Amino acid sequence: MTPKKKKILFIGPLPPPYSGPELSTQQLLNSPLVDMFNVSFINTNVRKDNVKKGKADMTALLAVIKFNIALIKKLIAHRPHVAYHLVTPTQIGWLGRDIWFLFFCWLFRTKSVIHFRGSHLKLNYSNFNPVVKKIIKVLCKTVDRAVVQSKSLTNQFEGLVPEEKIMVIPNTIDDSFFELERDELSTPQFLFFGHLTKAKGYVDIVKVIPEIARKYPDVKFVFCGNMKRGEPGVKYNQYSGERITYEDPFEIEKDILNSPFAKNYLNYGVISGQEKLDALSQSWAFILPSYSEGFSRSILEAMASGLPVIATPVGANKDFIEHDKNGLVNLPGDLKQLEQNILNILESKERRDYLSKQAKATLKREFVEAIVIQKYITLFNTI
Repeated sequence: MTPKKKKILFIGPLPPPYSGPELSTQQLLNSPLVDMFNVSFINTNVRKDNVKKGKADMTALLAVIKFNIALIKKLIAHRPHVAYHLVTPTQIGWLGRDIWFLFFCWLFRTKSVIHFRGSHLKLNYSNFNPVVKKIIKVLCKTVDRAVVQSKSLTNQFEGLVPEEKIMVIPNTIDDSFFELERDELSTPQFLFFGHLTKAKGYVDIVKVIPEIARKYPDVKFVFCGNMKRGEPGVKYNQYSGERITYEDPFEIEKDILNSPFAKNYLNYGVISGQEKLDALSQSWAFILPSYSEGFSRSILEAMASGLPVIATPVGANKDFIEHDKNGLVNLPGDLKQLEQNILNILESKERRDYLSKQAKATLKREFVEAIVIQKYITLFNTI
């Protein structure tokens, strides 16, 4: 007799928008996980646009009510053995959804897994209201497993979940990026994927364009992502602990477009599918000098595609990117270092080729989809 599959309730957002959590959820639901287990799903996506994420309004309130009703129904009708949920780094997110997930799992005797895809839960939690902190701490005692994306991020649940209950499962990407044929343009091109904000390093890249373009007049910097004002979720430099000095990206873009270096700047907006693959295959290198990261899918996509990367030692980056071995490391906010790293890429094809080869090898060794999905299978099978 064929044994019954373990029932898993999977909770997370689906795209659009095409950000890390949404893409990761979609990838997991299209993986062998759904063949190994009896999976039911709740889509927590409220916003179809990254610019509107985190906004507290009537839409968000209705989404909270809808989520909790759907959760109760699933726990009663599906009777899952395990419920898996992505938690947020914000107080409003915990009050609206995350504490209720833990409470109802405890109430219905369902084993719970919480997964944090980021790097600023610990810092944000320290600034939560004392009463909210107490509620979260009590409910986190019921957690069966907590998942983070890198060894350096295990401290995100410090004081909330015991270390022995924390499991590291890194991000992964679709295998198509490994199969991408490079078609590097003769004109040097640097690529950026992410929110066009100060926290993601967008402002810093734009600031060094004039100096680079004076030496390499044909160089192009291609930016792909949403531009938005304000950064409610990321306020601190994760490397130094200093508060980030906010700069309006719209003003920064206006300045470069009204300068002699407008021809060196391209803003493609949000791209996906073949457009993204084309941008990766044609570029010389990928730059993400962010001030705070969890585990960037964009960096994984670039490295798997064979692009040399320039990245900061924040979040998971410092666990797998080694300077001058499989990438170039840049301290957040260090514009002189950023300029020199870009010039290093431009000046040496030998270095580009070496970093490209090592980046791809790193990804194939640790982050291919089959290896990472097996970690999830182990997680659910051992609870």
